[in-house]
Amino acid sequence: MNQLVQEVVELLEEQEFEYAVCGGQAIDLFLGYESRKHGDIDILAYWKDRNNIITYMNSRGFQVYEMLGGGYAHKITDIKEQYLVKRNIFCCTDDCELVHLMPTEKKDIYGIEFDHVGETKLNFVEFLFNDKEEGNFLYARNKEIKRELGKAILWDKKVPYLAPEMLLLYKSTDPNREGYQQDYDLAYGKMDQEQKAWLNNALTILYPQGHIWL
Repeated sequence: MNQLVQEVVELLEEQEFEYAVCGGQAIDLFLGYESRKHGDIDILAYWKDRNNIITYMNSRGFQVYEMLGGGYAHKITDIKEQYLVKRNIFCCTDDCELVHLMPTEKKDIYGIEFDHVGETKLNFVEFLFNDKEEGNFLYARNKEIKRELGKAILWDKKVPYLAPEMLLLYKSTDPNREGYQQDYDLAYGKMDQEQKAWLNNALTILYPQGHIWL
């Protein structure tokens, strides 16, 4: 297991909120080996746990920012004051080199630039918030697309991670991004027929005019 994944699991595993590894690290957990270099750690979480996660990460020495879009982020200093316009937050420590924060005229609003040099120690964690309903994980961009929780969240020993078919559905919005086609090729080759059928059906719903992965 990747050392950063092991460290983030140790950071989060005794908390009451649910989580799962997502992003390229989840593809590696499914494959059973590290397939490529990853820029950072992405963690799936649920909206109901957002404030608890913010409070906890602050207590562990991380600054917490919510994405606003357009290259801006809001530093959350009070959980009662949030914009809630995007589904992701990122948490970083003072020594993090992956993100550059540029103050603006507005209080606690920063311009942001990410440096994709790759994370070498656990000083950056991104959380992506999702919904679940009646035992199903809901795809954030179209909640009519759902997957049974027992199939959406898989386990590598004690490490929960997002299933490859769901992960590839998220990656399908930008298949030309570096590493995404490789993620698809490797994961799809190992998925069983039921997983492939679910992904193909979901892609057909999202892209009725067609998609490179169909």
